[in-house]
Amino acid sequence: MTGRRQKKNPYFGEILRAYRLERTLSQEQLSERVDVLRSFISSLENGTRQPSLDMVLRLAKALDITPGKLIDPIAEKMEQK
Repeated sequence: MTGRRQKKNPYFGEILRAYRLERTLSQEQLSERVDVLRSFISSLENGTRQPSLDMVLRLAKALDITPGKLIDPIAEKMEQK
């Protein structure tokens, strides 16, 4: 590891927020479902933190969607660049 910080991807937070709001969940409610602090959900949504693979799986389960629903749109947006 070179010590460089990985560039943050803003798309995940946008996608997460959209699915959370579609299900009319507050950040607090989603945080309870995945057993994390509300501030962690907020930081994911505003792009200051990136989720681990385990967290993507937990979020998908809490939102009753496949993990691909959270990840596939990111790949599509990056291909458009």
